[in-house]
Amino acid sequence: MNRMYLISLTASVGIVMSAWACNSKRDLLIGGGFEQQSELQKSPADWFATEVPETKEFVRFEWDDRIAHTGERSVSIAIDVSHPDNMIAYNWTKVVPACKVGKAYELSGWVKTENLGEPIWLLAQCWNEARDNMLGFATTQKDYPIKGTSDWTRVGTVFTVPEGTAEVRVRAGVATRENRGGKGWFDDIQIVEVR
Repeated sequence: MNRMYLISLTASVGIVMSAWACNSKRDLLIGGGFEQQSELQKSPADWFATEVPETKEFVRFEWDDRIAHTGERSVSIAIDVSHPDNMIAYNWTKVVPACKVGKAYELSGWVKTENLGEPIWLLAQCWNEARDNMLGFATTQKDYPIKGTSDWTRVGTVFTVPEGTAEVRVRAGVATRENRGGKGWFDDIQIVEVR
């Protein structure tokens, strides 16, 4: 191979790789595939289940190793058929520290449902530093009203981080009442910058 051709080929590959790196979207939500275990308990790393003490016997949060969109695991929430009439939004939650004020992001993921009367959802919340004022909110419920029994479906929503945001929380969940006796699964959740 002549030297000039090799230099030209190397330069071309470098330009292509550089363009790819500039156009690739980096996932800011590390652990959205639910594969890694927490060091403290048998649950997915950096995610926690939001339970209500008065109704914890009527809901089951599971780190599922039998059903997954990709990989070996997902998370699920099952609401017992005898759950009280309280309106509770049960969810898996994770704090995403890398989101920047003024930037727009897409929150997306894959959901699966069984016997749900109301839509399963992903949502993003932007909180102030004191964690007492939600400054921004976006959910997948309206654009993707997935309920009943459905196979894995991709859902997503776009949100912009408002001024004053100190913390972005991602929640993956189902609410009670119409979802008694139902179950929802979540997998491959991610956040990528869109502009």
